[in-house]
Amino acid sequence: MDITALIPLILSGDSRAYAEVVRTYEHMVYTVCHRVLRSTEDAEEATQDAFVKAYQHLASYNGQAKFSTWLYSIAYRTAVSHGRNRRMESSSLDDMHHHPKAEHVDELRRNEAAHHLGKALACLSPEDSAILSFFHLDELSVEEIVTVTGLGASNVKVKLHRARKKLLEVLNKELGAEAHDLLLEHA
Repeated sequence: MDITALIPLILSGDSRAYAEVVRTYEHMVYTVCHRVLRSTEDAEEATQDAFVKAYQHLASYNGQAKFSTWLYSIAYRTAVSHGRNRRMESSSLDDMHHHPKAEHVDELRRNEAAHHLGKALACLSPEDSAILSFFHLDELSVEEIVTVTGLGASNVKVKLHRARKKLLEVLNKELGAEAHDLLLEHA
């Protein structure tokens, strides 16, 4: 379904059309907010706020970027704003590390690797963690990350390079020689 075809319907007041947009992108928006805020409760609140902001500014969507990139940008900036507002509060990292029970060794190993990567990403600044996640997990291009974050292309490239180095340092401290293998598995 082409989400952009729903925009005129939404702008004319069709709430079911906007509900379809929310259903389609809810997980993505929540994931972006959670990567920045590292708290389920805060991410849920920021997700709701991001959808409200997107609805309020839908008429300004001009189609220059993909709709998902435009929405990523709103979600990212909303989460950063929430993070600034909640800086005094400590966020829980416990809910980032949900580990399903694995019956196979390969699945257990993947879960362990994801756990270590999640833990290492949590040690990075929210901005570094988000940029790495956007690039490697969400497979956004540098240009799309520029649109999402509002940073310049060279700044994104530098931050991406530095964040990779920091991530490797964190993994090396925790895992030693296994860190390199872990990164190769997730490359």
